[in-house]
Amino acid sequence: MAAYFGLGADEPDEHSEKVVAKYLKGLPAPWIAIHHVSWQGLRDGRQGDGEADFVLIHPQHGILVLEVKGGGVHLESGRWCSTDRFGHVHAIKNPYEQAIASKYALIEWLSAFKFASKLRVGHAVVFPHHQQLPNLGPAATPAISLTLPELEKVEDSILRCIRHWRLTATLSSSELRLLVDALAPTVEIHRKLSTDSAEADGRILTLTAEQVAVFAGLRASRGGLVVGGAGTGKTVLAIARAQQLARDGFKTLLVCFNELLGEQLSRSLAGSAGLTAMTYHSLCMREASRSGLRIPTTLTESWWAEEAPNALVQACIEIPNVYDAIVVDEGQDFSPLWLDSLRMILREDGQAPFFVFADPRQDIWKRHWLQEEAFSFAWELTLNLRNTEPIARKVASTLGAECFPTGTAGPKPRWKNPVQEKLNEGDVLDTLQELIDEGFSSGSLIVLTTSAKTCKALRERTMGSFSLGKWGGKGLAVETIQRFKGLESQAVVLVLEDHNTQELQLLAYVGMSRARTVLTVIGNDQQRLALRW
Repeated sequence: MAAYFGLGADEPDEHSEKVVAKYLKGLPAPWIAIHHVSWQGLRDGRQGDGEADFVLIHPQHGILVLEVKGGGVHLESGRWCSTDRFGHVHAIKNPYEQAIASKYALIEWLSAFKFASKLRVGHAVVFPHHQQLPNLGPAATPAISLTLPELEKVEDSILRCIRHWRLTATLSSSELRLLVDALAPTVEIHRKLSTDSAEADGRILTLTAEQVAVFAGLRASRGGLVVGGAGTGKTVLAIARAQQLARDGFKTLLVCFNELLGEQLSRSLAGSAGLTAMTYHSLCMREASRSGLRIPTTLTESWWAEEAPNALVQACIEIPNVYDAIVVDEGQDFSPLWLDSLRMILREDGQAPFFVFADPRQDIWKRHWLQEEAFSFAWELTLNLRNTEPIARKVASTLGAECFPTGTAGPKPRWKNPVQEKLNEGDVLDTLQELIDEGFSSGSLIVLTTSAKTCKALRERTMGSFSLGKWGGKGLAVETIQRFKGLESQAVVLVLEDHNTQELQLLAYVGMSRARTVLTVIGNDQQRLALRW
């Protein structure tokens, strides 16, 4: 049986494509069939996009691009028309021209691969609702036109197309894998085993059909918005999209606001050719310094909010540094002015990819990020991939939201009331000691606070042989929720302080969702009631 990859969905939505998919799956190995393939490329300074209903790959026979045309089709004065089930006639594109365009776009896209000269590409058009075809003009060569009876003997029909185009290939198994991985990528989240709770934490999550569908849509689009709740895989998809753009020849920028997340992205993607990852304000400062712009000695909040974007644009005018593609992670942290400044450092052809990944529910900074935005592509992620089911349900309940967990079992989240009426540092240290006694290492847990004052006070404490300090240091990490947003830890101790109900719910939603498998919340009964615990 052929290896079959359904990009966007396990099975096609269109009936015509379902019929074709059923027969293509019957091809013998080593045929590979990929449904709904999209690709983007930047070759010799020009954008080169393409898509195909199906792509067939064989290590000895090369590649065959299939365009599927359902319904009744006919020509009227040389124009293609289709008749739907209600008898209505519609003008349609010439499927042979579509197949040819897809073929040549794919050939151009493949030119980046060293093995491109080792295979040839052909095309064919499939009419799964026709028993036989009417006269469709000179482009409709019978050898590359497949009807339903020919699908029923699919291998013979495909080989007939191969012979017509004289297709050949000499792909090794590693080259074949490389080609398939490029056209049908698999995105994975790797999680490391570290403690006894790793049964829930230490596994590889291959993206669900929902995430695959979004990634397929991203590959077919030049700009768009992906929204989703905490833990739905937005950052994973943002990284995957940025990496794919870089592999396709785009000079790509992956940018976020949060300093800790920016540092992690920069470290993890440091070896990726054509891809730069950093925080927005690091980008502003780097470009201003590179172009020799004067930066004030004292940088106020107003300067960071309003003058830094202007400095970025001015710097790139003075000494051009233009990107071919930009991916924004945690877009709800940005202001419209920041997003506009990023667009101004994109290639000026109106086709440069610009993607934003965001969770409107984590809009801590209230910068009205979506106020002036309009996206051609929008998708919502709903499935929580980060948290165990017990934590995912607690996270969703803080805002009264629906919960779509993966069903991963894990320890029940714990609520701890302060020993005295008012929270003190001893409550936090006692909870940390309990987790250490249960087998957690200092690197597998973090304390998150809702205020910088409490965070600073805890960092001045020690606990036995452990010191408390910043995330990424040697001791037990203590950070504010705001600084840790976008990151995650195996275990989280969340320290709640006095806030109004709306602010408390927002901070708790962000803070609780950082915990993958173990969550302890320290707060009073009034806070517990406000969070629907």
